[in-house]
Amino acid sequence: MKKSIYSALLLSTALLLGACGEESANQNKSPKTAEKAQAESTSTSSSTVDEATVAELVKNFPEQKSEKIITTSVTIAEMLKILDVIPSGLPTTEHKLPEGYDKIDKVGSAVEPDVEKIVSLSPDLVVGPKSIHTSLEKKMKNTKIPTAYVPTDSYGDLKNSFMALSTALGKKDVAEKYLTDLEKKEKKIIASNDSSDKKVMILFGSGESFMLMNTNTYVGSLVAQTGAKNIITEATTSKEAYVPMNMEDVVATNPDVILLVSHSDAAVALKQFKDEVKKNGAWEQLNAFKNDKVDALDYGIFGYASIVKAPEALESLQKMLAK
Repeated sequence: MKKSIYSALLLSTALLLGACGEESANQNKSPKTAEKAQAESTSTSSSTVDEATVAELVKNFPEQKSEKIITTSVTIAEMLKILDVIPSGLPTTEHKLPEGYDKIDKVGSAVEPDVEKIVSLSPDLVVGPKSIHTSLEKKMKNTKIPTAYVPTDSYGDLKNSFMALSTALGKKDVAEKYLTDLEKKEKKIIASNDSSDKKVMILFGSGESFMLMNTNTYVGSLVAQTGAKNIITEATTSKEAYVPMNMEDVVATNPDVILLVSHSDAAVALKQFKDEVKKNGAWEQLNAFKNDKVDALDYGIFGYASIVKAPEALESLQKMLAK
């Protein structure tokens, strides 16, 4: 049972948050010049994006605006919905797709797309998450279909990639308005509770192999947004998204709150977690256990990186941190 839970969690994270490889995009596309990309991306008035990063991401897209787009990512599908762009193909997924997208052709999973199906739809652009760029590109390179890959691992990645996507599709004004409204919601939620004095540990995995989630993951970046401190910054200098847990370091940092990334029902996951860690008395030394501040995150809200669900996720975190 433990192994199955861990395997499911690992697969979910590989699909949604991915590895941290930073490689160049497909050479089959015609990139924008640096000057053109900079001019189009730096005029945004939103303080929520990194303008230099957006300018670089815009270069990944074809110079000519694409009309028939396929995405292998639910995260990116949500962005297309906000921009009022109807894609030609979407990933096969257990996650709920944006309203009105149910009848759009499915092209396989994020890591195992159906290339023949993609080709049959004759797209002029396939957009995927940069974290699994290498595996996707191996499958797509012989199709000659232009591709673009954008980072979707953290909350900041989502904002930057959303702005880059909107710029490439001629929908920049829509994205600017959405991000401005998002920032207002974000500030209101953060102001609802001062979490700056909380030390948080974010766990992923099973009792046999726990990993700590860093600040460059989706959940980790949301926790950072609340002002709380991720103990991983004290326990290690590693910049990897997932870091093996060292119990001695955890005890030394003594988190006030423990958040468990769950792939199923949060209540069930939390009970399983508590049953597993009872075997190691060191856990009971932690303030989080002493004060009953151990929570499993709702998979329906935190199951994948989502710019749409981010406000709800932030609000959920603030409530947990305020307990």
